[in-house]
Amino acid sequence: MSEDLLLKAGSIEIGTKVARFGSVSYQVANIGSVAVYSVRRINPIAAIVFLIGVAAGLFGFNLKPPQSQQAPIFLAVAATLIVIGVIIQMLWPKREFTFVLKTSSNDVQKIVSTDGERLDAIQRAVEAAFIDRP
Repeated sequence: MSEDLLLKAGSIEIGTKVARFGSVSYQVANIGSVAVYSVRRINPIAAIVFLIGVAAGLFGFNLKPPQSQQAPIFLAVAATLIVIGVIIQMLWPKREFTFVLKTSSNDVQKIVSTDGERLDAIQRAVEAAFIDRP
């Protein structure tokens, strides 16, 4: 009995009866659910710029009277760095996608990638295999 191949991407093969992820194979009939989750990670550059801004702000607030003339400068630099950190995070976020396959025997297969379209294609192929099974 031949099996129709719905998707082949690297070491991943999704057929109408069997889904292979590298050296691990799952029967499509035993797959309970598939999902792709998206998480937005903190950009390390944005976090460093933000923390330097917070440190400059704390330093500016703690200046004693002889150096208090420099306090507005530190506070302006702090506000600028905090705003730049927030803008960097908003414009340059790192998204991480996780494909999760759960079986009826509580096995879990996870694939983590920054390529969400590839994981969505894998999910669609497994769902198509659900539809094609007898």
